[in-house]
Amino acid sequence: MKRFTLGLLIIVLLAPTLAFAQTKAKGEVVQLNFIEMLTSPTRTAFLNEVIARFEAENPNIKVNLISPPYEQAENKMTLMLNAKQPLDIIESRDGTIKQFVNNGQVADLETYLNDWSAKGDFLPMSLYAARIIDGKAYIIPQLFFVKGLFVRTDLLKKAGIAIPKTVQELYDASVALSDPSKNQYGYVIRGKSNAWKVSQDQLCLANLTNIDPNNFYKTKDGKFVYDTPEGKAGLQRYVDLYKKAVSPDGVNWGFAEQINAFVSGSGAFLIQDPDAIAMIDKQLGRDSYTVVPVPVGEKSGKAYQDFAFNGLSIVSYSQHKAEAWKFLTYLISPKNNSEFCKSYGALPVFSSSFKDDPYFSTGVFQAWHTMFTHPETYKFVNYPITSAKFSAWGPYQEQYMQRLLLGQSSVDETIAKWASYWK
Repeated sequence: MKRFTLGLLIIVLLAPTLAFAQTKAKGEVVQLNFIEMLTSPTRTAFLNEVIARFEAENPNIKVNLISPPYEQAENKMTLMLNAKQPLDIIESRDGTIKQFVNNGQVADLETYLNDWSAKGDFLPMSLYAARIIDGKAYIIPQLFFVKGLFVRTDLLKKAGIAIPKTVQELYDASVALSDPSKNQYGYVIRGKSNAWKVSQDQLCLANLTNIDPNNFYKTKDGKFVYDTPEGKAGLQRYVDLYKKAVSPDGVNWGFAEQINAFVSGSGAFLIQDPDAIAMIDKQLGRDSYTVVPVPVGEKSGKAYQDFAFNGLSIVSYSQHKAEAWKFLTYLISPKNNSEFCKSYGALPVFSSSFKDDPYFSTGVFQAWHTMFTHPETYKFVNYPITSAKFSAWGPYQEQYMQRLLLGQSSVDETIAKWASYWK
């Protein structure tokens, strides 16, 4: 009797597992566990809408969306992966994907990517981002953040000044527009909160011709980029720009202060990401401004800047990789991708979005399409994010940049400090 009871208990306990295995074998129901990292109410609502449509079209696949609070999401995802808990698709960022690759937690998607019908519509930038780690596709990008030059066209028209295309033209136009007695200045500087990443580096280093694309702070022959004649001259020009064409308060400005200065008219030029558009549209309107590609070096003819993106990966130990890829490519299909980026203030990853979708194919977004489709001029580079020194670089850089702008240090002294840090 005891043996019979024990056998019955085992059968009862195994029944759900056996039933699931039989269901999977018949191709009836597969559950995918998908965890998002950049959680927000609007974003989660959009994902749930897409999931509902996908499940309606694919009744044999169910998607379980895991949406931890934003502050906890990355840690929760890491813990789940380390414990090999049931996960099939994860969201990641350019700054976090490497750790998952190093830990063998995400799958190589090269074969899937090469067979994907939408691959030909991917921007060159999208393919580059997908293969940013070891030249293999471990992440499929979903959106981009890239800087553009915001221009107060009304102020330029009134002053009879053309939209600048080079850094020197930007400098000259900013000086010409500045009138401190009227609290009117040409350029809206970013003084704090990673100012080096927002506009300083790309303006100062635009005339270098041998930057290592894998390390923005090195030349191809191994020199620190500012410790070159072009780097030194660029930094000096940036200091001059601050003294002649920037509000003195700009040394302390962050994102919100930049937007306020641009909207109020106390600055005519601003370098920022596309997520600034919604705020500026609401407060100013597109009759008064536009966005153009970032200025190039007058000697090099090049513009350098980094980019930020996030995307989706398939977990290496997933038992449903084919189904995961099917959902992943449905979520990042051109139509869904365009709609998602509109609500998120980001840039889509497909060429067709910039051609066929009226929202992206006209007006201010064409600046980014120009930069994306002319890689010979607009060079995207990577910061040394894998260096152990990178996390502390922001505060260190800002400390000496502040001293330089306030006249408490020289260009040579500042470069020496920075060069010593990276050595």
